[in-house]
Amino acid sequence: MGEGDGNGNGNGKRRIWEFQSFTICRIMGLSFDEKELRRIFKELKLSHDNQFSAAFEMHQQLAQICRTQNQHAKRVEKILKKQFVSYKKEAGISDPQKICDFIEGKKGAENTFEDVPLSALIWFAARNGNGRQNNGGDENKSKEIETRIFTAVHLKEHQALRFYDELYHKLPGVKAEDVVEELRTALKSNEKLLRNYKRLEQKREELISEREAIKNDKVRLVHDLEEQRRLNGRLRRKVEEAGGEVAFEHIESMKKELEFLRGELKRLNKENAELIKVSASASNFNFSGKEAMKMPAAREDKLAASACNCSGIKMGYQLKKDTRVAYIGGVESLEPSYKEMVQSFGCPFCYHCGHCEGGKKVIESLVEKSDVIFCPIDINSHNACLLVKKACKLRNKPCYFLRSSGLSALKKGLVNFAAGI
Repeated sequence: MGEGDGNGNGNGKRRIWEFQSFTICRIMGLSFDEKELRRIFKELKLSHDNQFSAAFEMHQQLAQICRTQNQHAKRVEKILKKQFVSYKKEAGISDPQKICDFIEGKKGAENTFEDVPLSALIWFAARNGNGRQNNGGDENKSKEIETRIFTAVHLKEHQALRFYDELYHKLPGVKAEDVVEELRTALKSNEKLLRNYKRLEQKREELISEREAIKNDKVRLVHDLEEQRRLNGRLRRKVEEAGGEVAFEHIESMKKELEFLRGELKRLNKENAELIKVSASASNFNFSGKEAMKMPAAREDKLAASACNCSGIKMGYQLKKDTRVAYIGGVESLEPSYKEMVQSFGCPFCYHCGHCEGGKKVIESLVEKSDVIFCPIDINSHNACLLVKKACKLRNKPCYFLRSSGLSALKKGLVNFAAGI
């Protein structure tokens, strides 16, 4: 049989009607408020008169019912067991003496009962007192446990009344239940703040770690910057030793000159191929001895004239014999060809490479001594072109700015000058 038989054949757990009257009273008072008492009375179909407070009458009547074994007492016992089942693991299997030690507040008592309500502790301590005589229990032991519970709870009741009285005077019109609810809310808020505080502490540690990493990166960057400055200084010194910015201009000029020479080489190769074809076709003719002797000389004169292509007299244009022609800039390796072209017009030739470093006065002197100045703009520095233009304007000397550094451009410039264009 189970606990509900009431005939002493259960599992040794005491029943509610076997408790002392004051124990039943404390369990009822701590477990059921007025709302729950009304629900239980409605469920058990009980009624009460209105001579005193309704809550007090229901509490007193329910405690009186549970003092004897009956169907109502069994029903109330089931309600209490259901209400306390979640605390069975902490207090349901514990020694009643340890529960009493905890209620009395003794030092060294187990702290596993901190989350168990007082009503559940009283219930399990009295229920597990093992005082049923039919099962070999000790009735005196169960009475001793209930007496200890009564003594400890009675003192706690006085403390609660003093606290309630102090709240009443300190906070008039405020119910103790409202204060308890505010305390619960404050505890929840405090727990939330503690969680936020821990998160912020963790974030602070992370920020400190990031700050240290940034400091290390900063030190490394400063070191790299100093190294870069040192390398820049060394590069600057090397550039100055190589001629500074003028060296870069000279390099750019040499690049343009190289491109121009490549173009000239292609053109000359093409002309050479054409001359080879003409020579090959001419060798196919049969000449007489006399004609064969005359033809090579005539062909040689024609080929030479075609290769040089620089006879100014044959073209009908002629410069004065003492006209001094100056050429500033262009391809330095073509200086002999420039000279040959100008001398074919019967004029003396002066040349300057166009570099301005330390040559400003040289260019101005050259302009001063010359009658006409030719200055190509494709292979020449910007400063040299400006200097030539300014010097020619001040000295009222004719100046021709050529688009190309080739011989054909110079030839066309000489022809235009001879024609007075």
